[in-house]
Amino acid sequence: MRSATSYFNGTLYRKTMARFWPLWGMWGVFWLFLLPLHLLTWYFQVSSWRSADPQKELFQEALNLPNFLPAGILLAAGCAVLCAMAVFGFLYSHRSACWTHALPLRREALFTTQYLAGLSMMVLPLAAVAVLTAVVEISLLPSANWGATLSALISWLLAQSGICLFFFSFAAFCAMFTGHILALPAFYGILNFLVYGLWFLVDALLHEFYYGYTGASGVLTAVEYLTPVVALSQAADWWLADKGVPAHFLSPETIAVYALAGAALALVSLYVYRRRHIETAGDVVAVPLVRPLFKYGVAFCVGLAFGMFTSAFFNFYSMAAVIPCILVWAVIGYFAAEMLLKKSFRVFKAWPGAAATAAVMLVLCLACLLDVFGVVTRVPAAGQVEAVEVILDLGSPYDSGNQLSCRITDPDQVEKVIALHQAIVDNRDRPDGARHSDYTSAVFTYRLANGKELRRRYHSVPILQEDRDTPGAVFHALDQIAGDRDLVAQAYGFDSFLEGGRLTGAWLNHLLDIRGESQDYFYVDDYAQQLWEAMLADFNAGNIGIRYPFTNSQERYDNTYRTDLCFNVSVTRDLSSTGSMEITPGGYTRDMVLTVTLTPQASRTLAVLDQAGVWEQGYSLARWNEEDPASVPTDMEIVYP
Repeated sequence: MRSATSYFNGTLYRKTMARFWPLWGMWGVFWLFLLPLHLLTWYFQVSSWRSADPQKELFQEALNLPNFLPAGILLAAGCAVLCAMAVFGFLYSHRSACWTHALPLRREALFTTQYLAGLSMMVLPLAAVAVLTAVVEISLLPSANWGATLSALISWLLAQSGICLFFFSFAAFCAMFTGHILALPAFYGILNFLVYGLWFLVDALLHEFYYGYTGASGVLTAVEYLTPVVALSQAADWWLADKGVPAHFLSPETIAVYALAGAALALVSLYVYRRRHIETAGDVVAVPLVRPLFKYGVAFCVGLAFGMFTSAFFNFYSMAAVIPCILVWAVIGYFAAEMLLKKSFRVFKAWPGAAATAAVMLVLCLACLLDVFGVVTRVPAAGQVEAVEVILDLGSPYDSGNQLSCRITDPDQVEKVIALHQAIVDNRDRPDGARHSDYTSAVFTYRLANGKELRRRYHSVPILQEDRDTPGAVFHALDQIAGDRDLVAQAYGFDSFLEGGRLTGAWLNHLLDIRGESQDYFYVDDYAQQLWEAMLADFNAGNIGIRYPFTNSQERYDNTYRTDLCFNVSVTRDLSSTGSMEITPGGYTRDMVLTVTLTPQASRTLAVLDQAGVWEQGYSLARWNEEDPASVPTDMEIVYP
């Protein structure tokens, strides 16, 4: 008679399920309270309300059952590692490993039986709870509602089961690579967030090395997708039916992909288990091929994490201090990993490996420091740019035109922005001039012709007074942008301010009364439209809205008042609008304010204020202290993006 290879043993399966019944029992009780008992409690609670339809309320609650899935993801991640520790616990001591493998069972049968037992601990309780929930829904709801509620219930069951399949398979995968039971949850937790953690460390390091670096475009999305808890939580958002669209998860494809990945991990785990040596029971890493990866991976992560923490703790901002911290901790991490692998403190004979680790880390740090990959110096050519989104501090006065935030497509204006970016990069190592300097900030987001995106952010960029007429200097490039009246108009937002709204008022801030005291909110609402038109005329004539990159420059104090002219417009917006909103019959009203600093040259605007009788009432415009203008503090705080 031909013998057949068995891949499953029913007796071992039942013994495992019976031995660890408290584990799957608690898992089932949790979902019992969360689904069927929750629906029952909700139904009887609503029944006691006046003017309430308990069946209608229960129907809505049943449709929302998939909303429990985000909580189920976290619980499944925790329960999966406990189940893996239970069913594969025989691998972690010499006695149990030898006894179990002495059974008349092939390794394929041992793995498959224990794997299915662990997976059953998670999936079978879900199926039982789903049946009880269906009984509650069928018993309390009319038959017309059964289709929608049962569909939502089945969606939850399939999604939760797929999530359990992935997390348990991932835990089983980790279990095959270690011979220590405490190492299993450690490896499982680390590997679940490994991609996100590595990206966080590398990104933080690149921020230190690369001036203006803001992160690689598109990488964060891939990092989130490769972090199971994050990706599944985002994919599990439940959307109810709306206008004929059936209820669905935000990304059921993501859940399906992770479920398929779980099935693949189960096959890989079986492959590793067939080649695993019994003698590795008790080792932190049971697979010899993975030990170098573990050792150098620990050294790399410890070096980055603790090295940057140490430099931040001691306020070491210089790369000359940050790099040694990284190297020292990388060596410490290497020896710590060696101790775990050897299970001994006598590991210092492995100093060649530690020296090689430090050398590799030093080469990587120097490559970043010297900008071998051209990250810092990369500025796109004008012909490569389709559009650029810029957020730029235009300097004083601190009115609505203080910050330029817009999308630019005009070739001439794009060239001005690129010239400023190039000047910032070229002068990054130039020291500021102390009393003869000021600072600006800028964010550039380029949309390139090849479809890619380049983003850079610069804080506290020094600008020197003597560089105003020096091509290639930051002040010169910034002055070219600040002198472009179209860009300054976009900074103020003149074109969009009245769009979809109506001008409702105007007032003056920092106005001096007859006693010389500052007065705010002097209203000139009756002349709001005339002031708006006069202000625009003065702006177009270049008499108002002039930008001064240096806050405490005498040029600014001679040509601006401290008094601001403010306009209010009421704009009807939908729910997505932000700001101060008040419900009106036409929708939602948002009040927006635009502020313009007055100047002695704004003759048209001053004439309208004279017509409004401001001077006749004893008021005057506030000027700066000409004796010591630097001693006069500004009343508004600059907020950089």
